Amino acid sequence: AEARKTLVIDQLSSAINDPKLWSPATPYLYNAKTFVIINNKVVDNYETTFGMRWIEWTADKGFSLNGKHYYFKGCNVHQDHAGWGDAVTNAGFFRDVSLMKEAGFDFIRGSHYPHDPAFSDACDQLGMLFWSENCFWGIGGFKPEGNWTCSAYPTIERDEKPFEESVKKSLAEMIRIHRNHPSVIVWSMSNEPFFSVPEKMPKVRAFLKELVKLSHELDATRPAAIGGCQRGEIDKLGDVAGYNGDGAKL
Repeated sequence: AEARKTLVIDQLSSAINDPKLWSPATPYLYNAKTFVIINNKVVDNYETTFGMRWIEWTADKGFSLNGKHYYFKGCNVHQDHAGWGDAVTNAGFFRDVSLMKEAGFDFIRGSHYPHDPAFSDACDQLGMLFWSENCFWGIGGFKPEGNWTCSAYPTIERDEKPFEESVKKSLAEMIRIHRNHPSVIVWSMSNEPFFSVPEKMPKVRAFLKELVKLSHELDATRPAAIGGCQRGEIDKLGDVAGYNGDGAKL
């Protein structure tokens, strides 16, 4: 095969009977070893850690894990450290998730951008459900004064296409990179994208629909969420609605 070419192959490993299911209480992980053999010689190999579990989200019963209703206790977590910014060590990620576990939490919302794979690794190993979120968000409204105000969706028309392409690329990369992590139970499209100039909100809603569709195409096993959907008539555009703490209103 040519370099960087994607191939579909048959799985040669045998079925796993009575698998040990992954959950926050029992974070059991398997390790798949993949070999590339040419002329009876191993020319490459790769190891993939994964867990076996199944999830379901419904409007009437909420979230279920491995066939049983599961009421999780969650928090928002950034992956930055004071003085380090985003340049955090893998041990630092593990420490952060450990602190949340010790505090009694079993669910983390990745605020508000794709986290490092080591963060998902820590969630897998420690038994922490993970809401993985893409970076489409705005800040706090529109006042002429101050530097911390901006529109989530571009205000200049020529910026719309490259912006949308960037967000879609980020979403696709997040799903591709983190899709084998059993801790990830939902892909989030956004955080509070209603913080866009009012005249752009129709395009925000249309774009969120496109992101949800793309998420379904890339991974049909997990729902697509609209994070921070409490305003702007966007809460019904995805499979899961994530309302932030200031309540729901138009």
